[in-house]
Amino acid sequence: MPEERTTDTHPTLFVHGALGDARTWGPVLDALPFDVDARAITLSYFGTAAWTGDGSDFGGERHARDMEQFIDATMDAPVVVVAWSYSCQPALLLAMRRPDLVAALILYEPVIGSFIEDDDRRGRFGADAAACFGPVAEVLAEQGEEAAAHRLFDNVGHPGFIADLPEDRRRIALSNARTVPLLMGKGAPPIRIAADEIRALDLPVIAAMGTETRPAFAISARALADIAPRGRLEVVEGAGHLLPESDPVRFAALVSEWLAYQPGDAR
Repeated sequence: MPEERTTDTHPTLFVHGALGDARTWGPVLDALPFDVDARAITLSYFGTAAWTGDGSDFGGERHARDMEQFIDATMDAPVVVVAWSYSCQPALLLAMRRPDLVAALILYEPVIGSFIEDDDRRGRFGADAAACFGPVAEVLAEQGEEAAAHRLFDNVGHPGFIADLPEDRRRIALSNARTVPLLMGKGAPPIRIAADEIRALDLPVIAAMGTETRPAFAISARALADIAPRGRLEVVEGAGHLLPESDPVRFAALVSEWLAYQPGDAR
């Protein structure tokens, strides 16, 4: 990777995953170099604000619009979008529909199966996604939102992940437990992003993953890097799905390196 940083780095928008909001990125933003113009967004229904709807529009379409409106109103486009897990899908939708707003995508561990074309990969993705998220739905039905939030992070990280967090970080995750029913099917119907739509993207796409992650996340990241015309796979040694939470300083350093790529460097 290049060691020097260009002077015309695009503004950067950080978009949280499940059980997160703009506060999630605080330690990452604090650890970024001073010359990175970075902001974080709270997507609709996440965070602590009162809901303005019933959640039936929760999903990729609504959250892509959130990002579009935030960039139009507060940032100097085009921007680099750094998305994590759940938010990788709306980030891709934004890039597909408003390419004027997006200079590049950095997607850490997407969980999207619709663009996976290989039958074996698709089958392994589906089996692991069911093993990961199926128990969360069961706990939600039997024990409620907070227990389901714990199980979600147990399954994508390690048992007891939320309980082991410092109090302020644990409060962020559990304040977003009310979104678990929406994540588990009470929001809008899922959106399918096809492989051909990924092939039409004319911008750098970094698909990043940790070596210690679940198969579903690894398969999705590798497929995205393979399909995107200007895609690049970044594999983070020793990291898992919850790296931005468990080691924000390391994640900030990685993002800083990835931001140093010029558009032509992405393949």
